[in-house]
Amino acid sequence: MSKAHTMESITKKIKRYFRVKFQSDLSAGLTVAMVVIPQSMAYAAIAGINPIFGLFTAIIPTIIAAIFGSFPFLIVGPTNPTALVTASVLMNYANRSDYFEFVVALAVIAGLIYILFGLLKLGSLIRYISNSVLVGFLTAVGVLIITYQLGNLFGLTLTRNGNIWGVLVNMVDSFSEINIFTLLVSLFSFGMMVLMRSLNRKLPSALITVVLATLLVFLTGWSTTQDVSLVSDYGLPENISLGFHIPDISLEALVALAPSAAAVAVFGLMETLSIAKAMSQMTGEPLDPSRQILGQGIAVLTGGFFQCMPASGSPSRTVINVVNGAKTRFSAVISGLSVLIFLLLFSGFIGFIPKAALAAVVIVSAAGLVNINLIKLTWQSRLQSRVVMMITFISTLILPLEYAIYLGILSTILIYLSESSRMNLSYILEDQEGQFIELPLKDIAEEKPRIAIVNIEGDLYFAAVQDLQNQVEKILETDIEILILRFRRTHLLASTGVMALDSLIGTARDKNVEVLFCGIQKDVLKPLESAGLIENIGKSRIFHANTQIFDSTQKALDEAKQILADKQALKNKKNANAQNFSKETPTSNPDEIAR
Repeated sequence: MSKAHTMESITKKIKRYFRVKFQSDLSAGLTVAMVVIPQSMAYAAIAGINPIFGLFTAIIPTIIAAIFGSFPFLIVGPTNPTALVTASVLMNYANRSDYFEFVVALAVIAGLIYILFGLLKLGSLIRYISNSVLVGFLTAVGVLIITYQLGNLFGLTLTRNGNIWGVLVNMVDSFSEINIFTLLVSLFSFGMMVLMRSLNRKLPSALITVVLATLLVFLTGWSTTQDVSLVSDYGLPENISLGFHIPDISLEALVALAPSAAAVAVFGLMETLSIAKAMSQMTGEPLDPSRQILGQGIAVLTGGFFQCMPASGSPSRTVINVVNGAKTRFSAVISGLSVLIFLLLFSGFIGFIPKAALAAVVIVSAAGLVNINLIKLTWQSRLQSRVVMMITFISTLILPLEYAIYLGILSTILIYLSESSRMNLSYILEDQEGQFIELPLKDIAEEKPRIAIVNIEGDLYFAAVQDLQNQVEKILETDIEILILRFRRTHLLASTGVMALDSLIGTARDKNVEVLFCGIQKDVLKPLESAGLIENIGKSRIFHANTQIFDSTQKALDEAKQILADKQALKNKKNANAQNFSKETPTSNPDEIAR
């Protein structure tokens, strides 16, 4: 293809994009920008840094993740939970003058960990993070975020040290110091948010609320006369520059931040892939989890070098992007560029925003994390799900967030190991019409068959083999002569499982029970061959699975019947020989015996 033809093709695609899709992307991108501007400033305050850097995070990571990510409609940037996780893991550095350097360094390391996850194709790990963990964690994070905003809501200076109970106790002790005018601004902001949403949910209620609350405080002069706190109290940087910046901390401090960055990355992975997966199912757009992680890693890493806090996929803004008609990934690019334009044109306005208005925006947003329907669904599902959700919820409230994340995942794994260690064995019987029926395993003792077909359901790994051995050994105590083990529903045979099967074969032979294997698939056959169990049993007694259900089981049963028939024939032959020998032997004379 010539260069001229290639350029013509590209030109056509660009023209077609602007003609067909640009307007939809522009509308969605601007809507997302209007939402993210107040949110990003509020989330930066949660992380303990100047709101300006929240806006930076809504620009650089958003644009880069849109370019390199997999899912085109995902909006990456500052989020409520990630901001809280950032503040939590850096709590020991909160009072240092160089705290901001630790925040951006955390973003750099977290970005590197994301990239490593993506290169190693670890996106599939999201399947091991259960819904119960996500529901418990996000619910608790919502409660924590709301609690930590109470100070800005009531005009109090509350401690951030310790856990949620310390904050609440501190608030009760400081109740008499509530600033009534700050509370009025908070109530005004809540009222405006509710009013805007009731009029039209498509309105940028957060942005309108922040603007009106700022005008209220400015016109009344409450910031000077009534000590209503403004964003400028954080100490706005003199020169706002979205420039390259290398985190100014020591190499030892960078290494010490690695475990905390890993926790931020793991949670960001959960948050990003969960919303991307949900939106992928909704829109039909394909999702490559590993590429998405890689793209996010590049975005977060780059953002760290441009004074951005750690970022992840935003559930609320991604939904807004999709609902408002985004057609391509350029809607996210438009959102980032819109925030940049706002920053350049209205940066002087930012310092006049009351903290109470941002607190109201944060609380309304955080309330969405407490999803009552999801909590009910998880609670009503089963006991194990309730246990995992409650462990994660409680640990998130009382422990540092990085430990809570790991504890929730660990509890899921332990419960999974406990459940998967119980092998589901059943008794398969051929009825009078030649059809196979599945019965409880205990029926073997009641039926007392000569041939027992035992169906094994579950993976044979270290935690499950003991249960398998116990159940099969009970079967060997019955009067069976041939045991057929069916592996059609087994897809994993680890080394411990191979050793257990070898031991069971030996036990069966000691009891004169023949063993046959059927339903053998490739992933089970390979370890059996490697361990020499095929030769031990005999190739003629191994029956491979195929596309026809119960075909290998029927062949194994036919072979078992033939073995019994051969045994019976051999027994009959021996009995016949014994009878013939008895007839041919002359009877002894009694008189000779007497003599």
